[in-house]
This record gives sequence, C-alpha cells and structure tokens, in this order.
Amino acid sequence: MARVRIGEMLVQQGVIDAIQLESALAHQRRWGGRIGRSIVHLGFLNEPAVLAAVGAQLGVPFVEIGDKLIPPQVLALLPEKLIRGRRVLPLSLLSEGRRGPAVVALSDPADLLLLDEITFAAGMQVKPVLAGDADLDQAIARHLDGAVPRQLTTFATRKDAIDLPTDTNPLTIIRRGEEGGGTVLH
Repeated sequence: MARVRIGEMLVQQGVIDAIQLESALAHQRRWGGRIGRSIVHLGFLNEPAVLAAVGAQLGVPFVEIGDKLIPPQVLALLPEKLIRGRRVLPLSLLSEGRRGPAVVALSDPADLLLLDEITFAAGMQVKPVLAGDADLDQAIARHLDGAVPRQLTTFATRKDAIDLPTDTNPLTIIRRGEEGGGTVLH
C-alpha cells in the first residue's frame, strides 16, 4: 500500500488548503528541498506541526528535545564522531538490559542505512524518533560542547553584521540638536 504524501495528508487533515500545497510545491520545485521545509518557509505551518505529521506518516513519534538533559551514560551509547557526523542523539534507554532498546533522535528516521549504523555502533536495538534539525543541533552542541547557542534576535547579533560609522550627515546633526534642545544652525 502506497504511503500518502505529506502535503496531501496535511490537506486531508485540513491544516493547509490545496492552494497552499500548490504554492509549497512550486517553492519546492524552484528552491529544492523537502515539501515540509517549503510549507514552513512559506509560513503555512510551524515546524513542530509539520514534523508531527511527518512522524505520523512514518509511524515514529516526533519529539522536541528542547532543554531536556541527557544522562552521560546514555550519551556514551554512541561515539561522539557518529553523533556529530550523522546528527543523531541518544535520548534514553528503555530498559536496563544489554539489548536496549535505546531511543535515538534523528531528522530522517526513514534512513535504514543510518539506523543500521546506529544499531551496530550502540550494540543494541534502536527505537528512532523524529526531531527537528535546529533542535538536534542545539541539543548536540549543549551536550557535547557545553554550549547553548542563543537565538539570533536582531541583525546586530549576527556573525556577518558590521559596525557602521557614526552618521555625519549635516541634516542628522541639526536634527539631533533640535531633539536635544541644543543650538540649531540656520
């Protein structure tokens, strides 16, 4: 039985309409990427809503890692190189037995080769869960680097921002004098 496409599923659920789906498909054709990313980029749905639908489509739960702390013994289930390189994160151990399963967050739980790689590296069964890219990146940075990346809220906080010199335009100087009650040149 064929799987229902995510865009069609969202239309069937009534969370987007057919016109929004067509717009997202046009965006996807033009810029590439996944349809869910186009839907989010165009502002039709937020990322958690799209990921929850993708998780339902794939039959895996969607999780938001957020500020959840992962015990060191769980992090040690996978080598750091695998966690960073493949952008996966072990979240918990469902049983204390040697066979697991371990719950592992990743952005593409349908990637069977990656799941096999994780299973081999962990030496136990793996239960995949879906997580957003940014959420995974922040959680990996927080747990492996001890860093908490902050959200960029203004242009001035961006890495590519530049400092501009003070405005020396004579009209600006005159306006500042008027606002500050200073001497105005006529």
